[in-house]
Amino acid sequence: MVSLRRPLRNKNLLFMMRIEVFFLQKQFKTLDEQILLLQERGLTIPNVEKAKRYLLTNNYYNIINGYGKYFQDTTDHYITGASFNEISNLYFLEEEIKKGVFNAALQIEHHLKSITAYHFAEQYSDQTYAFLNPSSYNQQKLSDACRTINKFSNILKINITDHTSPIYHYVSEYHDIPIWVIIDHLDFGGLYHFIRELPDAILNKIAADLTPFFSENNNGTNPGQTFTPAIMLNFMKNILEIRNVCAHNKRIIEFACHADAKYFSYLHDQYSIQVNDTRKDFYNTFIIMQCFLSKTEFGILNNTLKKRFKNLSNKLNTITINDIFQKMGFPQDWQLRAPLPQ
Repeated sequence: MVSLRRPLRNKNLLFMMRIEVFFLQKQFKTLDEQILLLQERGLTIPNVEKAKRYLLTNNYYNIINGYGKYFQDTTDHYITGASFNEISNLYFLEEEIKKGVFNAALQIEHHLKSITAYHFAEQYSDQTYAFLNPSSYNQQKLSDACRTINKFSNILKINITDHTSPIYHYVSEYHDIPIWVIIDHLDFGGLYHFIRELPDAILNKIAADLTPFFSENNNGTNPGQTFTPAIMLNFMKNILEIRNVCAHNKRIIEFACHADAKYFSYLHDQYSIQVNDTRKDFYNTFIIMQCFLSKTEFGILNNTLKKRFKNLSNKLNTITINDIFQKMGFPQDWQLRAPLPQ
């Protein structure tokens, strides 16, 4: 074994030696060896050939290391009766949930871009290329705004010579780019930073225009509490984090945001979530999405998750769906609740 105790000046050499140590410790195993190892650890495999094919096409590390641990009683041993099918069904559930959440995040992104573009254009209707002007941003956040301006500038450089791009058309015909055209070139992260750096007057209008979303999702009741830009931006940040988890195919079962969702009593009181409760998990991020989605859109997301959890519950034998809910922050037996209208 290579010793790494003595410091090395050559960082590349140190990196290569670490790689060597890793491969000495984690040797390649054939599919047959992988199956044998799982069986030796007590996992039931009803169809060996099907399991081998599944591991080949989905990656042993992703499946077993990622989801097998929920069916173990010790690090290297499975609960009596635990089967490969349970693990693969849990993996499938998470993949389907990520698809639903990512699609909802795209809808949220669309709504935010439309509302933001409207109020930005309204504020700077007499200016050309207002999104490139530092005075269009919150003057207390100019250093951050400069990065957003550079991002817009790079978008222009990439698209200005592309004859199929709307940007080329507007520059050629009108010598300007409407914000509602270029904003579509931002990803969710870029959009979050753009909105965060806008003047308070625009932020207040964006937040106000989101209010009908969560009012609609709660039987049209008046919130009785202002949906402030601070709450809006905090919610956006947490949705961005879970959106990126879904986009990069990372696990969401034990997902946690970097910061709690801000306490919004109108919303959280309905879910019996208190001001001192932790609000970083998947469930807390899921419920704040209704502040950016129509009643139909949030209903579809809610009911999709409910259906997936219910299907998984029927396929689990050695653990229960509530064991998974506990990892994700959901109330017990959430899958049995009535569906939302959509």
